[in-house]
Amino acid sequence: MNTISSKEVPDYYTLCIKSDCPMAAHCLRQMATNVLTKKYKIVQIVNPLFTEPSEKCEFYRSDEPQTFARGFAKMQEEMLPRQYKTFSCRLQCKFGRTGYFERRRGERLCSPKDIMIIKNVLKEIGMQHLGFDAYEQLYNWND
Repeated sequence: MNTISSKEVPDYYTLCIKSDCPMAAHCLRQMATNVLTKKYKIVQIVNPLFTEPSEKCEFYRSDEPQTFARGFAKMQEEMLPRQYKTFSCRLQCKFGRTGYFERRRGERLCSPKDIMIIKNVLKEIGMQHLGFDAYEQLYNWND
């Protein structure tokens, strides 16, 4: 079981109180329970009646760090203007204008789902060889 600090856990993260679940030792929701219940008097929990004690539980969040990307501003340098226009338009439709530019500049991390979306657009324009500016290994609290 990995250990986490209170600084790593997002405030108001939804917790799981099923400590008898076989997945509890590797579930971020269970690990966060141990941290946030010491920090806050009131917490939000998953309804125990809707949890399934297995990896198939819709609320299970693995404690395996995942790859996040930071920034993709360098990609523009490698693209032709038409390719970049298509690339930026498609991603702005997905993330919104502000979300697109925050991700491009590296101010907002690209989640594993975001990375797949961006890679699919790169594939569509024939630039799948391009990479992100930087990569980080972090817990995926959202997926």
